[in-house]
Amino acid sequence: MKSHHPIVVFLGKWRRRKRADADLDREIRSHLELEEAERRDGGLAPEEARYAARRAFGNVSQTKESVRTLWRVNWLDQFIQDLSYALRAFARTPGFTAIVILILALGIGSATAMFSIVDAVLLHPLPYPHADRLVVIWEKVVKDPKGPPVFDTYADFLNWKRSSHSFERLAPATWKSGGRILTGAGRARTVLAMPVGVEFFPLLGVSPEIGRTFQPDDLHRGCMVVLKHRFWITAFQGQRTVVGRHIALDRQACTIIGVMPEGFTFYPDALSMWALITPDSEIARAPADAAVGAFGLLKPGVTIAAAQQEIEALYRNEHRTDRGGIWRVPKIYPLAEQFAYLTGPNLRLSVIILFASVGLLLLVACLNIANLLLGRSLARHKELTVRAALGSGRLRLIRQLLTESLMLSLLGASLGILLAGAAVHFFRILHPIALPPGNPVTINRQVLFFTAAIGVATTLVFGLVPALRASGIGLMDALRASGRGSVFSRSAGSFAKALVGIEIMLSLILLTGAALLIESVNRLAGVPLGFTPEHVLTTEIELPPWDYTSASHRTQFYREALDRTEALPGVESVAFASSLPLTMGRWGGNALTVEGRPETPPAAAVRDVAEASITPGYFATMNVPLKAGRVFEDRDRDRSQLVAIVNAALARKYFPHQDPIGRHVKVGEPGTERPWLTVVGVVGDEKDRDFFHEMTWEEIPAIFRPVRQDPPSNASLVVRTLRDSGDWAGTIQKEIGAIDGSISISDVQSMDDRLSGILSYPRFRAGVLGTFAGLALLLAAVGLYGVLSQWTAQRTQEFGVRSALGAQRRDVLALVIRQGILLAGVGMAAGLVVTFYATRALGGLLYGVRPVDGATLAIVCLLLALVTVSAMYIPAWRASKIDPMDALRYE
Repeated sequence: MKSHHPIVVFLGKWRRRKRADADLDREIRSHLELEEAERRDGGLAPEEARYAARRAFGNVSQTKESVRTLWRVNWLDQFIQDLSYALRAFARTPGFTAIVILILALGIGSATAMFSIVDAVLLHPLPYPHADRLVVIWEKVVKDPKGPPVFDTYADFLNWKRSSHSFERLAPATWKSGGRILTGAGRARTVLAMPVGVEFFPLLGVSPEIGRTFQPDDLHRGCMVVLKHRFWITAFQGQRTVVGRHIALDRQACTIIGVMPEGFTFYPDALSMWALITPDSEIARAPADAAVGAFGLLKPGVTIAAAQQEIEALYRNEHRTDRGGIWRVPKIYPLAEQFAYLTGPNLRLSVIILFASVGLLLLVACLNIANLLLGRSLARHKELTVRAALGSGRLRLIRQLLTESLMLSLLGASLGILLAGAAVHFFRILHPIALPPGNPVTINRQVLFFTAAIGVATTLVFGLVPALRASGIGLMDALRASGRGSVFSRSAGSFAKALVGIEIMLSLILLTGAALLIESVNRLAGVPLGFTPEHVLTTEIELPPWDYTSASHRTQFYREALDRTEALPGVESVAFASSLPLTMGRWGGNALTVEGRPETPPAAAVRDVAEASITPGYFATMNVPLKAGRVFEDRDRDRSQLVAIVNAALARKYFPHQDPIGRHVKVGEPGTERPWLTVVGVVGDEKDRDFFHEMTWEEIPAIFRPVRQDPPSNASLVVRTLRDSGDWAGTIQKEIGAIDGSISISDVQSMDDRLSGILSYPRFRAGVLGTFAGLALLLAAVGLYGVLSQWTAQRTQEFGVRSALGAQRRDVLALVIRQGILLAGVGMAAGLVVTFYATRALGGLLYGVRPVDGATLAIVCLLLALVTVSAMYIPAWRASKIDPMDALRYE
């Protein structure tokens, strides 16, 4: 029984094709032998008879090609011939082949690695069913339409849930109020237990790995939690019997009902579990004050625009008599877009800019290879002429040259994939920046398809023009040019110079963008923060509210913790603070009232003042300078005069051209009963970050109170050490645990690490773009070197004549360098024009520099000029060393 498998059929046709090819050879030989015999019988000598027979038959190769065109698999035979010839050509020039493959591998590998990030952040759908219909509803402040979105109220969610018809499912979830003290699973710790609604997991369409998720009946069964897979592994060692066990969250008994699968993620990545919002929870008891996000699954066919109109109408109707409601407006966003935004407000822009940059790098690589192939075709013009004389048409030569280019692209792409895989592997290990949850950075099918596409595209970009030029050689032109260089040296030389000019232009764009980002990072990192972060360790401590109900009890703990920590070897000073800079914990959210001034109505109050409780040694530990007055002392107790210290930002805004010392202020909502505080000191500003405006430092007006007069339930322990080494985390946990084992200790981190985390996105952008720019500069220099080398080789005779007529070495040297400077100057001039417009896209990613910065452009142009001059020198030096007699004999 015959097999009809495609491979078997193809092999059968191929064997028949080979037999037919052998038959054709035998038939042609027989014809030539008969023709030769007839000529010998006519009286010609054997040698003359053989030549006469061949002349009469015509071109054997052309005859074979004509016959083969009638065979169905001829194209495959020709492709294999072209492939075999390309491999032999590569073997003859291994250095050239290796350089081209390496350049392509760098360009394609960089593009592939960058595209894997683009795919994860921008293109790949979230790993949930119906991801294209998943949305989230936030609210925008009407007075600040460009500002960040804010949480909804739980009351608004209930209104939308009750009345909306656009959503298949709608569920609340929030991470604003999810921090709770966990006991019953090892040492006490603060975990993020995200409160969610019953429909949260069905909305996402994800089932648990073990156990189950929330059901409507659970609303009246007390506290229920579902664990995140990573927390299940770390806290319970992956025990499958964990379902049904009880843990305590803020002393509330909670039942573990399920564990989510390992691949399931949600924002934020730090969460440990999900807790059900029940009618008895704090969120449900005060719905107008509870902050939640409304996550929805749109019904099939419903657009975001249609759902937006319905939600806005419901919101206006609900708040028609509520003056506070008109300050906000609901806004629906795609969930994937918001995941990227919450991870980093500039993440999408950063990824797009870096991907555009790697595209420019790949284009520079292609232009460079096009120049190399063009130069190689100049050296092969005699070979191509002979092939044309033997019957190869122009289309056949183009196909041969494009086959070589395709082979180079495939080899370069293969090596590029390996480089990209290594880069992605190290990216995932080093984790230099946070990425949105849901899609890890991987070399998947989409990325491989992209690599294949750019491999074909690069073949056309760098291979087509050299192939067209090289295949257009006329036989007579080639013979006439045999004694004076290349037949297409003038036109090809002009084209090669144009390619180098474009390379220099693109390099200037990349160098300028990289220089602007690097300068921004340096300026952002070099800004005086108002405190000294070196050798400062911070630890978050949360006191159980059920055990530390009184102010005196909390004060006693802070005093004892300070004494024990300060006694540790290597500790220079210690302090407590209810909020710290660089932690996003010191936000301006309070209104300030100054005694003697009219009190601002609540609707017009500016809530821009941050409040913190500190121990007396805080400013000394953080090295915050005292500007006026005094710092807190032991006499500032709960029954003494209530005092406060303000920072310089508050003094500038609320006491312009006045001395705030001795003035009385109070912090809180206007009209509420808050005590008056006497200002006793003014300290310097501690700069903080704004999460939604990454490239900024803020000086938030702040007011400080002594811990003994306002002891918080949670605070940060600040330790200035004499050395960085040592297990400070374990030591501090041991000392605090010795006081009270139920106290939660978490987030042990140095201030330097916090600062590095803030600068991670800017540094990553600058580092990647700087790498791309450096590679582009190197490729542009190689391209310029290659063009000038070819140019000087083609003008060898001219330089010899000039030398014979009295030209000095410096004259020849100057001639070559002048040609290179002209070429580089044109490219740099074009680059400056394009850069003037291109760098405007970087505006939101810069700090302390303008998109068009004269000093930066001057430095970049100087660097580019130095590199190009270096690339010019060797060809110019070689030209100046030409011996006149050798040059005159040059052919």
